[in-house]
Amino acid sequence: MKNLEKIEKYVNGELEESDLWEFKKALETDVLLKNELRQYQEVMELAQNKEKQNLMALLNEIHQENEVSTKKLFLNRHKVSLIAASILLLFAVGGSLFLMLNRNSQEELFASYYSTESASFNVRSASAGMDQPVMQGMQFYELQDYNTALDMFSKVPDNIMGRLYSGLSHIELGEFDKAINDFKFVIKHNDNLFIDQAEWYLALCYLKTNQTKEATKYFEKIAGDRGFFKTKAQKLLEDLNKSK
Repeated sequence: MKNLEKIEKYVNGELEESDLWEFKKALETDVLLKNELRQYQEVMELAQNKEKQNLMALLNEIHQENEVSTKKLFLNRHKVSLIAASILLLFAVGGSLFLMLNRNSQEELFASYYSTESASFNVRSASAGMDQPVMQGMQFYELQDYNTALDMFSKVPDNIMGRLYSGLSHIELGEFDKAINDFKFVIKHNDNLFIDQAEWYLALCYLKTNQTKEATKYFEKIAGDRGFFKTKAQKLLEDLNKSK
C-alpha cells in the first residue's frame, strides 16, 4: 500500500494541520489514495470487530469464572454449614434418623404384603350354630363398616373367628396394638383353624409397629411351616434383610 504511512497518521489523528489539509484535498482527486483509505478502514474495522469479539469472549470467560468461583465459594460455605448442621443434628437426635429410615422401609413392606382379608367365604359357609353377633359382625366387616363390626364381635369375646376378624378390623382402622391382642388370643387357642392367619397378621402388625425382632420371629416360624403363608413369609424375610 503506497500511502500506508500517511493513511495511518490520518486515521490516528497524527497529521499536522497543514498535512491534514493536503491529505483531505488529495482524497478529492487521488483515486488510489481514496481506495487505499477505504481498504485500510475496512481492514481496521474487521480487526477491531475481531478484537471486540475476542475481548467480549475473554470478558465473558472471566465473568463466568468469577461467577463459578463465587458460586463455589457460596456452595462450599453452604456445604460446610450443611455438614456442620448435619453433624450437630446427628449428635442431637442420635439414631433417630436411622430409626426413621428403617421404619419407613418396614411400613413399605407392610403395605406390600398386607391385603384386606375377605369375610365373604366365611359368611357364606357359616354354620347355623354360629353366634349371631359374629355373623352380623362379619357382614359389617365385609361392608367395610369396621366400627360396627367390632361392636358385634365384642359381644362374643371368646369366639375365635370373631376375634380374628376383630383383629383384622383393628388393622383397617390403624389400631395395631389392639389387633395384636386379638391375634394373640387366637394363637393361644391352639386347636382352631385360624392360627395361620393369626400368626401372619400378627407378624405384619409387629412389622408395622417397628417391633422387628418379634416380627422376624413369627415370619421365620411361618416360613418353616407348611401353612398357606409359607412362601410369602420367605419372600418377606428376604426383602426385610435387603432393607437393613
